Amino acid sequence: MVVATATPYRRPPGGEREARVVDEETPSAEGLTTVVGTRRVHPMEPGDPVAIGPYTVLCRLPRGGQGADVFVAKSDDESAQLVVIKCLPADAGELTRRRFAREVENAARIVSPRVARIVGQDLEAKSPYYVQEYVQGLPLDEWLAQRERVGLNAEELRRIAIGLLRALRDVHAAKVVHRDVKPSNIIINDKGLWLVDFGISRYLGTEHPDGTVTSAINGFGSKLFASPEQLQGLPLTEASDVYSWGMVIAYAAGAKHPVDPDDELSPADYWIELKAGRIDLAPVPHNLLDSVTRALRFNPERRPSLSELARDVEQSTRWLGQTSEIPSPRTALGDFRSLDAVLDVVRYQLARVERAVADTQTGYAAAIGVAVVLGVITGLVLAVLFHVIFG
Repeated sequence: MVVATATPYRRPPGGEREARVVDEETPSAEGLTTVVGTRRVHPMEPGDPVAIGPYTVLCRLPRGGQGADVFVAKSDDESAQLVVIKCLPADAGELTRRRFAREVENAARIVSPRVARIVGQDLEAKSPYYVQEYVQGLPLDEWLAQRERVGLNAEELRRIAIGLLRALRDVHAAKVVHRDVKPSNIIINDKGLWLVDFGISRYLGTEHPDGTVTSAINGFGSKLFASPEQLQGLPLTEASDVYSWGMVIAYAAGAKHPVDPDDELSPADYWIELKAGRIDLAPVPHNLLDSVTRALRFNPERRPSLSELARDVEQSTRWLGQTSEIPSPRTALGDFRSLDAVLDVVRYQLARVERAVADTQTGYAAAIGVAVVLGVITGLVLAVLFHVIFG
């Protein structure tokens, strides 16, 4: 594990010579594509740091909440590992710093192959920062934009739905509610789906003596994927993330938001639309419609649990066989931490076997062959037992 030192930003002292040094060390726009992959990044801005702790800064990602800067950097050791560094400005107030510390604590609680690890931090620096694994790939909203706003097919939706449910299960296992589940925080790459950005997450376990520092004012990131109770500033449970899951799947199905496609409504008007149930679910495939509809129930107590959703999605979509540009959800050792998680994995793997058998001539022939061999073996065993007992 790489741990960042307490060194704050290292800025060039000024002058043209130092500016040239930055140009020499920072890849060109074309070079960045090779270094950081296809994810959309932004160029450095005047006054940005050359390095933060033991990391060389390469480029920017979109700014985070609380006025934080977000950079892609690489470690200065032999591994040249890519990381994401999120840091506050030096003039950030005490409350903002405390919120930032909670964000780091919450993200660090989660052990998941679908959530980037925290690999370093310095919250006492003049400009506090933390360091996280860099996940190469595309956010879901950029993925859809590259496909010219064509929604995902049923098989791709199945994989997104199951992968996101597994990521949320890992988050909730750490007693954390994400509270900002939206397409820009869902990264897709060749390993599957990743959930990122815990900037407004909430820990539901025993609070610290000074309590929570996340107020209703910053209780939701994007209104478009926030639950009704989140928009009202009410206490939240895991059911809030369930609602956001349903909204993400509805969005991915039609490549547009099902309530406010042009993001024109005020939060108050948007909440009225949710309460009235005016959500366009027409693009959602019939085999996912029931799960999405139940996840989007206005009353959080009437929404299904993640385990119920995982079971229902698996059962209703297991016979899909369309092509997919999104990889199949992966299984990791951490998926066996609870009985519900084990059952989810077993159901998913059994479905893959069933589909392989039913959907291909080779699989069907192999299944018949296995059945014949087992029948022959069973017959021989019974014959031997009959001979021993009655012979």
